[in-house]
Amino acid sequence: MDEEDEYIEETWTYIALCGKPTLYEGLRFAKDLIIANVAFRLIIQYVSLPHNVRHSLSLVIGSFLLYHNIGPAIIWTIGLAAIAYILIVLLSLITTRWRGCLTSILVISFLLSCEVYIVNPKMWQQIRGVQMIAAMKVISVAIELDRDLFKSMLNPVEFGGYVLCPANCILGPWISFHTYNQYLDVKFLCRRWFTIIFVHLCLSMLFLVLSNCIVPWYIDDEAPKWIVAYRDAQAFRMSHYFVSSMSIVSMISAGFGLTNDCHSELQVTKPFFIELPRSLVQAVIFWNIPMHQWLKNYVFKTCQSYGHLLAIFVTYAVSSLLHGLNFQFSAVLLSIGTFSYIEYNFRHKVAAALEVCCLANPCVKQCDHKYKKNTFLAVFINTLFSLITIIHLAYLGVMFAASFSLQETGYSYYHTISKWENLNYFSHCFAAFMYVVYLMM
Repeated sequence: MDEEDEYIEETWTYIALCGKPTLYEGLRFAKDLIIANVAFRLIIQYVSLPHNVRHSLSLVIGSFLLYHNIGPAIIWTIGLAAIAYILIVLLSLITTRWRGCLTSILVISFLLSCEVYIVNPKMWQQIRGVQMIAAMKVISVAIELDRDLFKSMLNPVEFGGYVLCPANCILGPWISFHTYNQYLDVKFLCRRWFTIIFVHLCLSMLFLVLSNCIVPWYIDDEAPKWIVAYRDAQAFRMSHYFVSSMSIVSMISAGFGLTNDCHSELQVTKPFFIELPRSLVQAVIFWNIPMHQWLKNYVFKTCQSYGHLLAIFVTYAVSSLLHGLNFQFSAVLLSIGTFSYIEYNFRHKVAAALEVCCLANPCVKQCDHKYKKNTFLAVFINTLFSLITIIHLAYLGVMFAASFSLQETGYSYYHTISKWENLNYFSHCFAAFMYVVYLMM
């Protein structure tokens, strides 16, 4: 056997040894989500249930699914929902204007207090995502009450069914109460339902194997540091695509995200537009589409009257706080916000000066630029910005590659700084340089 054949055999052996246990754990996790949500859909599909009973069913099945996955820690999710509901009811007796703001402050304070003073770090890392989804739901209800989007205050069963809905209580994605309520009424019977579940399940398993086995393997640790950084960041992105695809599996299994003719209308992330990004702005939007919509509708628009820059800062600050008191997440999110703001304005000036379609977001069909998107100049400039964005994504994502024990207890200040120091703080320096050039234009 020559060296090439031996290398190929070792490669397949490694993939098999890594892939089998990875797929086993992934499918075991998916099994619980699918069984719980398919059962939920079949009951509300075939049994005529009163309005409150359907919400009660969502509450009960969601609670069992949560308990099965996070155990006694479910008390913190139930506690968050109960405290928030009582607060909203009490505030409704006093005012109809500040429920959203005050509820947001209380909910975020509750999350931070649990993380710092009450829950041990290992447990908090396990339930962080669950708590964040619940918090987003609670805050959206409070703000929509202020905007008079409800005919009356939700009763406890409606509120609990929404917050603990089995379709998205574990992995998300966030959906509004009105969307949740609408999906409870969707009626469908077709084979396409099972096909959609199967396709997204296969896609999620592919991303899981890529994240755990393929991406960490195809670039050696001895490669140049920027190549290694790209590898580590890409492995993290693949794990995000796995979670996003699995969240669609969960939603579709419950019949959520489907129209009455059994077509899927749900999108959580767009990997193609992140791996080959036009701009950092678009990468942020397509990273988690439902969360972007939540931040835009409930944070950015609320603060927009106080100034565009302040609204952007508050939006990324709220996103950071929802992820907890974690220097790593805060540093990354605030850096993304800063880089995106600079890039957006810089490209706007470049587009105006050169009359070329190179804005952070694609131009509309009838734009006024002299050089359209398919001209050489536009392609060249947009490709250049795409490469810059890929470098930014490697720089920002590299720190999420760490040992399992570190992921369980959280990332330290030193871990984050050391990762960026190893890359000579390139993206921060480049963003500062771009901002100086922007001011001089």
